[in-house]
Amino acid sequence: MTIIIRKKMFSALFSLFLFYAMLLPVPGECSTTWELVGDDLRETVERMDRRDSPNMVEIEYDGRLITVDMADLILMSDGNGGQTLELIDPEKYAEQLANAPVFRAGNHFETDSFRDVSPAHLGNLPGAQEITRREYEEEQLARRWLEIVEDLTLRPIDEKALDLVREYREAKNAVPPIIGSAGALVLSYSTYIPRIICRPMYVTNVILQPGEMVTGLHPGDPVRWTFVPGRSGSGDNEQVHVMIKPLMADISTNVIITTDRRVYQLDLVSSATNHMPSVSFSYPGESIRAWDSFIADRRREREARASSPLASGFSISPEDLHFDYEIRGRDTLRWKPVRVWDDGVKTYIQFRRGSMIRSVEAPVLVVYERRREVLVNYRVAEDMYIVDRVFDTGALIVGTGAHQDRVVIRRLNRR
Repeated sequence: MTIIIRKKMFSALFSLFLFYAMLLPVPGECSTTWELVGDDLRETVERMDRRDSPNMVEIEYDGRLITVDMADLILMSDGNGGQTLELIDPEKYAEQLANAPVFRAGNHFETDSFRDVSPAHLGNLPGAQEITRREYEEEQLARRWLEIVEDLTLRPIDEKALDLVREYREAKNAVPPIIGSAGALVLSYSTYIPRIICRPMYVTNVILQPGEMVTGLHPGDPVRWTFVPGRSGSGDNEQVHVMIKPLMADISTNVIITTDRRVYQLDLVSSATNHMPSVSFSYPGESIRAWDSFIADRRREREARASSPLASGFSISPEDLHFDYEIRGRDTLRWKPVRVWDDGVKTYIQFRRGSMIRSVEAPVLVVYERRREVLVNYRVAEDMYIVDRVFDTGALIVGTGAHQDRVVIRRLNRR
């Protein structure tokens, strides 16, 4: 872009006008020439009027001659030691560019009536700015973004969602707070968004559940609010504390605290006169989860007892075990026991691995009392019978009459 300053005086143009007028003997025949001279003179006067301001200059922009304000020009560095001039906002001069004369020799003005002014000379004039090409492009991009108008109208479904959010924030159905240990205000977790009142120069202590581990803290205003971690207790009873303090009164924000168990969403308000010294939480769903955990633990214990060959319910020491048993019966019997022992309370009869599964009929256990066969309580645990008593003589029986098979078990070395 080349800056050209008009030097031709108004008086010279006026003399030129008179000269044209003298050459026209019949005014009616030269009305077209008269209009051209008048338009030229009027446009020149308008440009000179605009140039009366000390910051107005004539420039050649995009092949046309326009008058601009120095404050609208940028002196731009090209990174190689050179400088060029650009308009900050070309749209501002769109009308003038549309009507401006094309700058070339023989059209309205002679080129020798203008002189070039270097960018360095322009830099000494008031209002000139120097920026890099990258800064200029970023500014032009920012201007284009500012011109974009987005449709931010909320849809009906968005309005309904906001109504639900407002209802949740207003805590119409919330569980009221209570006073807990050491005067802490106990708030019900997840029934509403708690609003915690803080105060400058005072610390509000937010106490989390024992054993809960903080994984993140995200405040809305980390500049005017401070959040300091703390902890108390040890082991499974260790508790994390979030110490909150505002730097000034009459401000508000929110904070989201993520843990390994849940997410806390808290609204924070700074008051000049009131504050909550300590805040903890109750967890309505914890009692149900505690029962679920209790039932699951009992189920695992029962399964462990059922699968354990020594699940007697008593502590057993090696001295209590008695392995001296006599087992009499045909070795061809698939269900003949391989081992029998007792712990002083229960008797354990062990069969070959998988033998009870392959047997067509499981043997029945009886014990002998006063020469009579008596049925006893026992349960099956895989390849084992667990009898709820200790006996001296018993028998495993399969079948009846002449087709009966029997294995006799006798306890030796009575104690």
